[in-house]
Amino acid sequence: MFCIAALLILSVLGIFSARYRSLAKDALDCVLRRVTLRPCITGFDEKMKSRILGRVINRSERAARFLNRNFELLAWVFFILVLGSTVYAARGLYLFYVTGSCNGLNQESFCVFDPKGENNEVTDISQGCKENPPTAADLTLKGVDLSRFPVCNPAGKKEIVLIGCYGCSYTRKIYAPLKELAAARGARFRFLDYPVKVSTTLSARLAECVYRRDEARYWQLNDILFAAAPEQLDDPEFAGKAAMQLGLDWGDLGGCVEDPAVQALVDRRMDEIAKTRFYGTPTVFIGNQVFVGPKPRRVYAIALDGLFYWLKGDGGSRSEGR
Repeated sequence: MFCIAALLILSVLGIFSARYRSLAKDALDCVLRRVTLRPCITGFDEKMKSRILGRVINRSERAARFLNRNFELLAWVFFILVLGSTVYAARGLYLFYVTGSCNGLNQESFCVFDPKGENNEVTDISQGCKENPPTAADLTLKGVDLSRFPVCNPAGKKEIVLIGCYGCSYTRKIYAPLKELAAARGARFRFLDYPVKVSTTLSARLAECVYRRDEARYWQLNDILFAAAPEQLDDPEFAGKAAMQLGLDWGDLGGCVEDPAVQALVDRRMDEIAKTRFYGTPTVFIGNQVFVGPKPRRVYAIALDGLFYWLKGDGGSRSEGR
């Protein structure tokens, strides 16, 4: 077992130093022979044992005797530790690739590949303390009437539902990548606006009024709103400029924006969104999976098309959603 453990370690060290490459070759030869029940011609295990004992005996004769008597047992222990570490590291890499976290989907524990936890950050919408705050396991679209919300590519077989807000920085990271992904995959895309980082619902009312007049321009307006500075989202003057940029008459549109019926619709939509029990933006639903926080683009692509999504012609090179 010492040969196998040594092979794993020396193979890694050999990448960075030529000094260990010949030892790695000897270890490989020894492993192949041990697997086929043949003795090591190179005597690799004895050679390494002598080297190790030579270093240890200079420091402690007692430790050297203990090591000599229990070398095979310690080799087994070391092999199990190395094997366990390798399996755990491989698991972490796989989970990070498919979920954006080393610990699994929506897990906020420390991940060496995402040390700042950016893939799980959200804009919190909670109002005060709750006795039983919701978790990712509580999130659902059951009972939510999605027909109340704008949809892009309604004929798509698969669907991406994004709950976010125009002024939320984490939503801004993934809105464009998700919209592009939906277009590339022919999936339905719904954006459920829940105003958080604004003091009014002006942007939500503006978006509804534009959607009533021209669905294509609604999606163009979304691009404008997500590109705007957050403080502009409550500014009527900015809303007028955005309407003009879309080629719409603000005089007519302004009346719609101030219509109490439109405000009532926005309020009903917010109540509908609350049924999902979401607790922060962005929250993304794809099939039966829920993603809390701005995951890398590949994570959403895998949810749509499986682990080998890139075989379908879109490698996700435009954006990773970070």
